[in-house]
Amino acid sequence: MSGTETNNRGLSAASFLNPEFLPIVRPETTLEQIHDWVRSVPHRYASLMVFFVMGCLFSVAPIINAVLYENDNKDYSHWYLIGQSVLAGQPLYEDLRHGEPEYMYPPTAAVLFYAPLSTLGHTGFVAILCLFTAMSWVFTVWAATILVRGRWDTNLRIETILPGLAVAPYVWDVQLLGQTNFLLLAFTLGAFLLVRTKHLATSGLFFGMAVALKAFPLPAIAYFIVRKQWVSVATSIFSILLLVWFLPGVYRGFERNSRELNQWASLMILDQSGETMAGRSSIGFTRRNQSLVSVSHRLLRHVDAGDNPQKPLFVNLANITPRNAQLVGYGVCLLLGLVLLLACRFKFAPSPGCEGLEVAMVCTLVPLCSPLAWTYFFCWLLPAWTAIIFWLNNQSLDPKTHRIVRIGAVVAGVLLASAITEQFDPTLQACGMTAWGSVMLFLTLAFVRFHLPNKSPEVAFN
Repeated sequence: MSGTETNNRGLSAASFLNPEFLPIVRPETTLEQIHDWVRSVPHRYASLMVFFVMGCLFSVAPIINAVLYENDNKDYSHWYLIGQSVLAGQPLYEDLRHGEPEYMYPPTAAVLFYAPLSTLGHTGFVAILCLFTAMSWVFTVWAATILVRGRWDTNLRIETILPGLAVAPYVWDVQLLGQTNFLLLAFTLGAFLLVRTKHLATSGLFFGMAVALKAFPLPAIAYFIVRKQWVSVATSIFSILLLVWFLPGVYRGFERNSRELNQWASLMILDQSGETMAGRSSIGFTRRNQSLVSVSHRLLRHVDAGDNPQKPLFVNLANITPRNAQLVGYGVCLLLGLVLLLACRFKFAPSPGCEGLEVAMVCTLVPLCSPLAWTYFFCWLLPAWTAIIFWLNNQSLDPKTHRIVRIGAVVAGVLLASAITEQFDPTLQACGMTAWGSVMLFLTLAFVRFHLPNKSPEVAFN
């Protein structure tokens, strides 16, 4: 495909990373060319502006709350105080709530992110976090489209808008609560894009930033490993160590940072007895947590799946030991990982279309395999919906496969949408509807990937 054809049909990931895509950075560029390029941006990216505007609108409520209720603004107030406590030299993991630390993430976010932002004051702190989420929404829609379609096509706005709208309820939660999960997805998709364009060292740095902030994206490194992208793996490990151990250690002291890292690991990772849930046992077993491990405990143990002590809720079908319930949950995660391997037939990314499906499957697995996965974690389903909508409109699949994909998408959508029932009855969410809807989405993607040939790089773009 010639450069002219690419410009007419769409913009690929490689072209975006090529200086020719940005004439501003070319020394021979004239002012007239820069002017023409700037004027073309709204047309090229009109659909992305929808998400930036929505992200800004979603920011109104938390910013108003920042002005009116500075000390009671969901997690924003908590992160702001964490940043202030870092600046004051206070410990990270000793402020207990229900016997559990208030802060439950690696030191990176507190030391390198929240602390400097907290110097802006509470309202400035909230505004910047909201801006990051709005920009992340724009980037993730663009990146997911590039990964799945292989290019950005300005003529297919409905196909690019629908996946972004599918995760809008989760983005609202992210904005209202003050979470960074969409930013982590942006870093992770950026890493996958950089792998595609052979910027392997930089891809590891991007992925390392996602892991350093909240840790739960770490299982996605297995995808780099099975693809034998050893440079990405090595730089991911390097950047994780840099951001989690070295840089916080420079600021807070290596001995202190190492001690706090041990505290964090003991709370979040090392206890796999099934008696605790990643530092949030008070609510980790309830319907709020949609990880496969938590769903396993609720369905296989006599644990309270609700969050109202006055009205206990039990949905268990059996009553096994905590340890066995934990093993079942992680066993299902491993089984889904095996499904991914079998769907690819152990040959990964033979074409951009196949790679896009694989990335979408990996991003779906990340929240499912995390020990904690509150509902807003499932903003990570954006690449999956991008892939589903693309393949529903792709004529290279036979009618039978199309029909099965439609059925899978509808079932997944109904299961995910049923989460709204928790507003008046938490039973369905206690049974794990968000988790099972995500599993159905994953299996639908796996079905498509299995039916794609492990050759013919053009199959995804017929």
